[in-house]
Amino acid sequence: MTRRYLLLALLLVLTGRAFADGGRLQFRQPAGPFIVTLFTTPDPLTASRADFSVAIERGDASGLVQSAHVTFILTPQNDPQHRLVLHASHGQATSRFLQAANFKLPSAGHWRIDVIVRDGNQVGRCSGQFLVRKQDLATDERAWQIAFVPIMVLLFFLHQWRKRVVARRRAAHLAAQTT
Repeated sequence: MTRRYLLLALLLVLTGRAFADGGRLQFRQPAGPFIVTLFTTPDPLTASRADFSVAIERGDASGLVQSAHVTFILTPQNDPQHRLVLHASHGQATSRFLQAANFKLPSAGHWRIDVIVRDGNQVGRCSGQFLVRKQDLATDERAWQIAFVPIMVLLFFLHQWRKRVVARRRAAHLAAQTT
């Protein structure tokens, strides 16, 4: 019975970290003749490596646009002069249906993003805001990946120790009952 609860807890923890193809949905907005869906990873965004993935659809619901050129313009609210201009590509995306830009967010704070989409002579633009947190050990994905193996080894040794303690108590209890 306790194994079922342990398995359930493990599944809940692991599914909390699961992402779709592109990460956390930041927004889905119309941009001229297009509909732009923006995903970001990691979640929460921190002043470190980030992935911004975008799916571009036609506004008339005729499907995804694969040939569009997508530009991200990221502007920190506290310093509008230092903006980042990034070009998304299919090569950096985790799915062939997305375009992505992988880069390092330089600072924490509130940021504005403008997404500019060009496909032939059609141009669309939309914008949104997001929060970038300071990087710390609790949100650093690499720290958790490095710590995973030692934590599992420690849990294994605790389990083995507890198993021996229970076996000794059981043996002592049986010995006491037989005498």
